[in-house]
Amino acid sequence: MVPLPPEFEHRGQRTVTEVAEPDTTEGRALLSNSTAMVVSRVVAAVLGWAGTVVIARTLSPDDWGRYSFVFGLLGIMALVTDLGVGRVVLARLTSDDPAEAQRVAGSFILLRVLLGLFGFGIAVAYAAVAGLSVALVAVVAFAATGVVLATPSNALLVLYQARLRLVPVAGWDVLAQVVQFATILAIARFHPTLAAFVLPSVIKEVLVLAARGAGVLRGMAGPRPTFSAGTSYWREMLREAVPISIGFALIMLLTKVDILLLQLLDSYEAVGRYAIGYKFSDLLIVVTVTIAVPFTTVLVRAWPDDHGTFRLRTRQAMAVAGVLGALAVVAFWPAAGFLIRMLYGEEFVEAGFTARLLVVSSALSGVTNIALVALVAARKLTGFPVLAAGGVLLNVVLNLVAIPRWSYDGAAVATLITEGIMFVAGLVLAQRSLGISGLIPWGPLTRQVLLALSVTAPAAVLVGFSGWPWIPVVAVAVLVYLSLVEFTDSVEYLALLGRIPAALNRTRKVP
Repeated sequence: MVPLPPEFEHRGQRTVTEVAEPDTTEGRALLSNSTAMVVSRVVAAVLGWAGTVVIARTLSPDDWGRYSFVFGLLGIMALVTDLGVGRVVLARLTSDDPAEAQRVAGSFILLRVLLGLFGFGIAVAYAAVAGLSVALVAVVAFAATGVVLATPSNALLVLYQARLRLVPVAGWDVLAQVVQFATILAIARFHPTLAAFVLPSVIKEVLVLAARGAGVLRGMAGPRPTFSAGTSYWREMLREAVPISIGFALIMLLTKVDILLLQLLDSYEAVGRYAIGYKFSDLLIVVTVTIAVPFTTVLVRAWPDDHGTFRLRTRQAMAVAGVLGALAVVAFWPAAGFLIRMLYGEEFVEAGFTARLLVVSSALSGVTNIALVALVAARKLTGFPVLAAGGVLLNVVLNLVAIPRWSYDGAAVATLITEGIMFVAGLVLAQRSLGISGLIPWGPLTRQVLLALSVTAPAAVLVGFSGWPWIPVVAVAVLVYLSLVEFTDSVEYLALLGRIPAALNRTRKVP
């Protein structure tokens, strides 16, 4: 379990509650594994982003749009290649019966192989039915081999997760991402074509699968899987995974359907410009999703017996996610045009408004994600699939209206409206489903929004209309926002600056 802070102060009641956890081997292992995976994901996201910068600046706008469409399509394949099965088998893999754990692992791997092949077939079939050129269908098929490799590779990841041996996995993933980035640089230098730029992603998946597979064979993820059970566990796996898989599949579709609609209703160049905004917003999503990792364990532990801790940690997680999202908006909105020009080139600067709206959308979705995590931790699994389905429907309708009129700017507006409604609806759903008074920090979240607006607006005016240099303006805006957040207590129970001296004093007391 994740070690909790030794104490926290409830500012509403002015009481101090001791929350201590023994320094167990399991706690230390979970902390080291979580830290390694978070660092790995952030490094991989940054390197992946840098790779897309190189590709976008090398390909023509039209080919960059095609590239973005291909990988946007493959991203949706997680709807059929994941299904939430990994969450279901995790408990079975930690069984006290090693023989059963081996059989479950083997059956799980076989299922994921089949799902990978199924995802490959759907991706290629969609490309063919959508009327794409033969050359582009071939590119989709080539890129989709990465799906075939990644799906069983993710099954192996669950084996390491069950044994809390994720540190080497994190290292392998970073190394594979480095190789992918180096390959992108080589292709940009010697053979910069659309089809060639698909190769690095496939190479990365080959390396990841090979490293994880070799580790499993050496016993690093526990006893080796056996395949004697065949398909005998599949029905149970799929039945138990249905509520979770439907909900998160719809959430995934909600974040990707606009790319497909933009390709159908506009052009590949429009898709490419829209994808620029997603590169910035996706980085924010990676950060906010990792924030939920340590909180999830605490919430699962607290439910249903300790509503006080459940309430406290949910409010904290939402407040932290809100501040991170608002901070990203404060920093990015005034500087969007300059950053896009610097990273992607002058031809993409006109997508700055789209990028700003998508970053705001991601800031909202970060808090919504915490609400969904709370629902899953409490096993309230019937409401959020309905919420997600409504969000998908709303997003599709808004895009059908907005894209023909305003192209990628219209798609961004549709996404922002959808995420705004999902934000409010998700928090209300969590409050009503869990029935815990004061679960949602409405006051702090409202203050965060107002503070972000009050800081971002003058910074945008100074940079956009008065011509002030964006770097010092953004730096001052960030500092002012953080100071106001601290002063107004908009990150509940987490006076971060105030904790630094106490942490230093505790460190000095350690012999």
